[in-house]
Amino acid sequence: MDLLVGTAEPDSAPSLKPFARDVAAVLGLEGLRVVGDPEYVIGDGEDFKVWLSFRPEDEEPSLSHPFWLEVAAEMDAEYEVGRRVFQMLADSGRFRVMLLLDHDCVRSTHFPCGNW
Repeated sequence: MDLLVGTAEPDSAPSLKPFARDVAAVLGLEGLRVVGDPEYVIGDGEDFKVWLSFRPEDEEPSLSHPFWLEVAAEMDAEYEVGRRVFQMLADSGRFRVMLLLDHDCVRSTHFPCGNW
């Protein structure tokens, strides 16, 4: 399950580490660690794990949603966990979020899924 994430006011994208701390605070993630080249952040939720990476592009929706949040959970719970993560981020009012299922947009706070 993947989510595209950006700040609610996308005037400028923050760097990966500060953005990861904001996401972690909303999702209750623990054990944040930065790995890889290019860098990505791994965090552990109650019943899921996330990988956050910065993937800016010059076109929408990636222009206003430059972070990719990959969510892993038990196979039969992945969709439900993804929906819950989407809702937590959306409800915070701090992020614009797109939920992708099999590379199709299924929910979005700001970008019309029909334009995906």
